[in-house]
Amino acid sequence: MRVAILGVGRLGATHAATLRSISDVSELRIYDADGARAKDVAARLGATAAASIDAALEGVDAAVIVTPTDTHAPLIRRCLDAGIATFCEKPIAIGIAETTAIVDHAAKTKGRLQIGFQRRFDAGYRRAREAIRSGELGTVYSFLMVSCDRIPPPDAYIASSGGQFKDQFIHDFDITRWLLDDEVADITATGSTRGFPTYDAMKDVGTSAVLMRTRGGAIGLATALRHNEAGYDIHVEIHGGKDTIAIGIDPRTPWRSVERDAPAFASPPYPSFHVRFADAYRDELAYFLRFARGEVENRCTAADALEALRIAEAAGRSWREQRTVRLDEVA
Repeated sequence: MRVAILGVGRLGATHAATLRSISDVSELRIYDADGARAKDVAARLGATAAASIDAALEGVDAAVIVTPTDTHAPLIRRCLDAGIATFCEKPIAIGIAETTAIVDHAAKTKGRLQIGFQRRFDAGYRRAREAIRSGELGTVYSFLMVSCDRIPPPDAYIASSGGQFKDQFIHDFDITRWLLDDEVADITATGSTRGFPTYDAMKDVGTSAVLMRTRGGAIGLATALRHNEAGYDIHVEIHGGKDTIAIGIDPRTPWRSVERDAPAFASPPYPSFHVRFADAYRDELAYFLRFARGEVENRCTAADALEALRIAEAAGRSWREQRTVRLDEVA
């Protein structure tokens, strides 16, 4: 397959290396707004640096979009109109209206569009979903999700990210729907700029917590923080009537127990998200290429991305208005 990747910053460069290692990819074209960076990545991978988006997309079978958020929707539309199977990192857009327009456009063009929620491809999350669906846990009563960045992103990124509820929490919102096969009914959110007073001017928070209630009655607590130098930490607990399971607890989880008889964690902690989810990212892109060829169904649709964004919008509204927000309030 001939594949174009648009954007080769930190995650984009990782995706480019992954695509180059997949035997299905016969040609890889790389475009970045920083032409020197595109040439550097292409030279290291034995790929072709494209001088423009037009040159990158001409005649390709599939495109992978890892550009800044405000460019996602126009690029998706352009690829779908050209009949190019498209993978785009989350989010489609920061706004509900723009995202809805892409959902509608994908349906109108009957285009293939997969959105990048890599946790759906992580082995631990897949096993947890199977345990829930099989009834192994009994009735799921509650769940806890923790998301900790190691080092805060640059302020310029924070200012354009859509905020912690739409940027960092969006994965938790998506995976809640996927794991439980249920929808969020209402949400209560709070947050703080402790340690990061500059976030006040950005109308954002650096530490926050979200309480979710699903339509089926399960209660979930999700917490997130931007600064945890112990390491990058993503883990989940799911509490059922018959059993409790955890995701993301392994030798590289950045914990330190103060109990005298606690086991020691042997390996260095995860430094970043693309290391923690390296296998999931690879499986996600390999699956996308199969989806692009029409061999499998879409595992992460534009409509899924819209629903996760609606939950994030409700969370942001709850934090700003200091009240519980029902999801049916978000159009």
